[in-house]
Amino acid sequence: AVMGYSQFVSRDAMNIEGLSEKTIEKFTDAGFLRPREFSDIYRLAGYRDQITKMEGFGEKSFDNLMAGIEASRNTTLSRVINALGIAGIGAANAKLLAAFFNDDIDALRAADEEQLSAIDKIGTVLAKSITDYFRDPENCARLERLINELNIQKTERKTGDMSEKINGKIFCVTGSVEHFKNRDELKAVIEENGGKVTGSVSSKTDYLINNDITSMSGKNKKAKELGVEIINEETFLEMLG
Repeated sequence: AVMGYSQFVSRDAMNIEGLSEKTIEKFTDAGFLRPREFSDIYRLAGYRDQITKMEGFGEKSFDNLMAGIEASRNTTLSRVINALGIAGIGAANAKLLAAFFNDDIDALRAADEEQLSAIDKIGTVLAKSITDYFRDPENCARLERLINELNIQKTERKTGDMSEKINGKIFCVTGSVEHFKNRDELKAVIEENGGKVTGSVSSKTDYLINNDITSMSGKNKKAKELGVEIINEETFLEMLG
C-alpha cells in the first residue's frame, strides 16, 4: 500500500483516522510525507496553509486530522511494532513481541535470530524478518525519529502478586501436563507471573518443564547439554508458591 503508510495508520497500528489512502497519496505527491518516514506525519501541522487549500480539505477537516494525529502520540509498543510493517508481523505477533521484551524496543532491536525464533509462535521465518528489518540502518534511523515523536506507555503487566521465582525467568514447556488443562494454560500462568515462554531450549532458557524428567526427548537432551534445569510441574507449583 501507499509507501507503508496504510499499515501505519490502520486501526490495530497507530489508529489515525482521517489519513485515508487518498489523503496519504496527496500528501506524498506534495512531498509532505516521504516513503516510510513515519515521523513526517507528526510534522504535518507545519503545512496547514497548503493542506487547507487542497481539494476536500478545509479548516475543520484539517483540525480533525491534527487531533487524530496528536491522540496517536500516546501509544503502546505493540501498536508501534505493528505499524512498522515488518514482513509477517501483524497485531497478534506485535503484542507477543512487546510482552516478551517487556515493552523495551532496544531489547527487541538487539535480539538475535536464535532468541527470536525460540519465542512461542514466532519461529525462524519471522525471526529472520525481524532481524533483517533492524539490520537496515535506514530503518533504525527512521524508527529513532518516529520514537522521538511518540509517548510510548508501558503496558500494565500484573506485578503485585507475581512469584519472584518466576518473574523474569525463561521457561520452555514440553510433554503432557497434569495440573493444568493444557500446556497453554500453564504458559499463561508463567506469563502472568512475569516469566517468559519459548518454543525451544537455548542457552538462555532457565527451566525446562517436563513431567517426564528422565525422558530422552530432544528437548531434554538439549537441556542436559546446556545445563538447563529440568523441573516437573510439582516443582513449578512450589516455585509459584
